[in-house]
Amino acid sequence: MRKILLLLVVVTSITTLTYAQETEEEDPFADYSYLWEDTKKDKKKKKKDKESQPTVIESSDPVVADTTKQVQAEPVMIADSLMTESVLADSLVNESPLLTDSLVEEQPYVFVDSATVETSPTAEELAALQQEQMLQDSAKQARKEAKREERKEKDKDKEPTEDFRAGLPPVNASSSINGGFTYTVIDGKAYAGLVLAPELNLGKVGVGIDVPVLYGLDDKKFRTEMFEDGVGALRLIRYVRVGQQKVDPVYVQVGSMAGTMIGYGGLINNYSNSISYEKRKIGLHYDINVKGLAGLEGLYSDFDPASFNLFAVRPYVRPLSWTFIPIVRSLEIGGTYVSDHDQTALLSTDAGETTYTFTKDGISAFNIDAGMTLLRVPFIQIDLFGGYNKLNVSNQVLLDSISVLQTTSMIETPTSTFADGHGINVGFNFRFHFIADMLSADLRVERLSYSDYYLPQFFDTYYEIDKDRKILSLASAKKMSGIYGSLEGHVLKKLTFGGSLMIPDDITEETPATVTLNADVDRLFDKFSLHAQYFKGGLSDLNDVFVLDENSLAKVRFVYHLNRFIVAGVDYFYTFTPTEEGYKTTQYISPYFGMSIQF
Repeated sequence: MRKILLLLVVVTSITTLTYAQETEEEDPFADYSYLWEDTKKDKKKKKKDKESQPTVIESSDPVVADTTKQVQAEPVMIADSLMTESVLADSLVNESPLLTDSLVEEQPYVFVDSATVETSPTAEELAALQQEQMLQDSAKQARKEAKREERKEKDKDKEPTEDFRAGLPPVNASSSINGGFTYTVIDGKAYAGLVLAPELNLGKVGVGIDVPVLYGLDDKKFRTEMFEDGVGALRLIRYVRVGQQKVDPVYVQVGSMAGTMIGYGGLINNYSNSISYEKRKIGLHYDINVKGLAGLEGLYSDFDPASFNLFAVRPYVRPLSWTFIPIVRSLEIGGTYVSDHDQTALLSTDAGETTYTFTKDGISAFNIDAGMTLLRVPFIQIDLFGGYNKLNVSNQVLLDSISVLQTTSMIETPTSTFADGHGINVGFNFRFHFIADMLSADLRVERLSYSDYYLPQFFDTYYEIDKDRKILSLASAKKMSGIYGSLEGHVLKKLTFGGSLMIPDDITEETPATVTLNADVDRLFDKFSLHAQYFKGGLSDLNDVFVLDENSLAKVRFVYHLNRFIVAGVDYFYTFTPTEEGYKTTQYISPYFGMSIQF
């Protein structure tokens, strides 16, 4: 009996276990389980799980969005054995929210259609995205341009001003070839020949060449005097230039100089090292600037190894150029030292070589100057400058000469009272631009004040004509004030004109005036060209401005353009030639027929 009861217990247990498993697999009351579940507890748990699990993708479909928000970070597992993707999608759509929530909570993984997770954009969507990206790029570029313009506006006042000492920009900077057959009379002798004068401008490099080939109609010989003494064959090269002064950081010119100024012109202004058409000199003029903060400019008049000729050097600094303050940042301060020990042989005679007398022991001078830009707007610029200048020419030879001339009553100044003079100059420069450069002009006005035994702008063209006479004239120079003015301009980019006048308050032989004139007309009406330069120093009477004498230099070229390439013209030179009696004025009149090509 006991064994029968034990058997019944075992059978009953097995039956119960089997029934329980079947019930777990197929629970007929599963659809009604929400009636006895604790929904508050489940909602809290779901909220906590939702916050801890990342969102895979957001969709505009509300059903898919609710489902995908519960997806875990593990890879999605598809149970093909349980159901197909289409059945799963249908069941997810048709399930009620509560049932869906319960399924999500019970299942460890969510079966998601890949098409609902990553949907390929349509052509319209791609076009819309591209358009949006283009708009964003355009807006970004516009913001960059706005910032760039803002920085440019802030830095506008920091842009370097135009230095009036560079002169106005050239009207025609192209290269050209001029020349032709010519006939001329020099010292009463007739010559025929060929003259070529090409001028090449290649970027920042400029080269000027002058090749005269003259054959004597009287002596039946080629003229070679122009290649003797002086610089010899190098006279064929008028100049070689790199850069433009006060425009480029590096400016160097080797060869002839004309209208040269150092600093603000207190000591050296309108200087020329070549007063003779034939006996040209090779000199050096330079100006090197380091990032607008400091620089060095100067000149050396003649590379003749026989002596140390006119030498000038001027270091300068712009100590506040790094600031944004419009006026003071343009301040330039410089100091100039000048010396001349010229003993160049003037000519060779049976008596020997003749050299300058008062430069044998050397003369010197120094200057301190400063300048700044007061105003700069598109149509006008105003600069202020000034300087103190001192000469040092006293030497025993000069004092002895003054003593001799005093005994002959040619000089009233006692030797004991002669001393080195000094002067002060203060001035303004006005630069104008009118109506799209129809008229551009530089107007410079200075007030000069100087002591006895001093002449302003002492080293000029007149100094090079006769150094001894210019130095000796200091012995008679009286204390004086005066005005220096200059004007340079362009009209319609066809006419270039300029000139200067240094006029004392009382013009006398002891305090003379100085005049310079120049003009350039390029192919006016496509027919006429004119190039002219004129200098007159030692002027004691303004009525004698255009009287040619030993104080004058002139060069004029008139050209008539027969067509685009063929020209006829005439050259006129009033210059100096060294002779046994010293420098003698010489006139050249050379009509020619040839070509003029610009490219």
